[in-house]
Amino acid sequence: MRQEQYEPVEHGVPDGTQPLADADDDYWAAEPERRGNGAYWTGVVLLGAGLIATIAGLATHVTSIVQTVLLALPLVAIGIGLERVGRSVARGSLRALGSLLVVIAIASPVVLYVSSPGGGFSSNLSAPVPAGTNQAILRTSEGGGQLRIAEGAVGLYQAELRSPGQPAAEVSTSGKAAVVDLRAPAQRGLLARNRGSDWGLRLNSSLPWRIQAQAGALTGDFDLRELDLRELDIESGISRLAVRLNQPSVQVPVNIRISTGLVDIYLPTPASAQIQVDGPAVNNFSSVGFTERNGAWVTGAPDRNDSFKITVHLTGGRVRIHRL
Repeated sequence: MRQEQYEPVEHGVPDGTQPLADADDDYWAAEPERRGNGAYWTGVVLLGAGLIATIAGLATHVTSIVQTVLLALPLVAIGIGLERVGRSVARGSLRALGSLLVVIAIASPVVLYVSSPGGGFSSNLSAPVPAGTNQAILRTSEGGGQLRIAEGAVGLYQAELRSPGQPAAEVSTSGKAAVVDLRAPAQRGLLARNRGSDWGLRLNSSLPWRIQAQAGALTGDFDLRELDLRELDIESGISRLAVRLNQPSVQVPVNIRISTGLVDIYLPTPASAQIQVDGPAVNNFSSVGFTERNGAWVTGAPDRNDSFKITVHLTGGRVRIHRL
């Protein structure tokens, strides 16, 4: 009997379909990808919103071109970093966000530089010595700029004040102390001001003085060699300060708190002093006769009643002592 041979028939698969096992694999592979895209865009939106809020918050506190440049530098670094990360993962949106941040960081100082500072205000102020007072206190507050203090006032004080806004001046008494308050108006923001105040003050040299100065960023020249200084307190941001002191008649505290900058302190040659610096700073103390003792630098007999107790707080910079 003859046996018939049958060859297997290959059944075709309709176009557009695939075996069930392959279809299942593609479905479950696509699902994590869709979830990953959603998480990515959520992260980008939150990152962009956070950067906008941070930039807006910092922009309301800068008051000069210098501060704007210092703010722009880390923003440029962040923008370049985002652009590089976006390129490595092939995400154009992340690269665009980084590039936009770099543009904003570079454009902000340029816009501030070319913007008009406005006319500003100039005031010449003075006041007589209040009756019955035998000491005086000076308190100044300005957003930033220059401050010069010296002796030579005919009355209690004389001042030439130039500021972007009208400064406020007030003289009052507290017991037997005459109190001079000089304050610049609060102006903040990238376009609120691109120049600081320029103040020159003269004080009566027949009274002992306590001086308190606050500023955002300050270039200060405190020529106090002819004044009977009882206390000096300076607080500011980025600063360059020159402080010239008289031979003390009592123990005089000198407190300087700045974010960063250069500080030059001029002491009379016979004056005893102790200086302590909190923060990393280059100094020349050993070369001008100071010795280190218990974390402070001393010269002469710093425990005497006629000496200086100097404290400098800063996050970085340079502090130098000069002998007059």
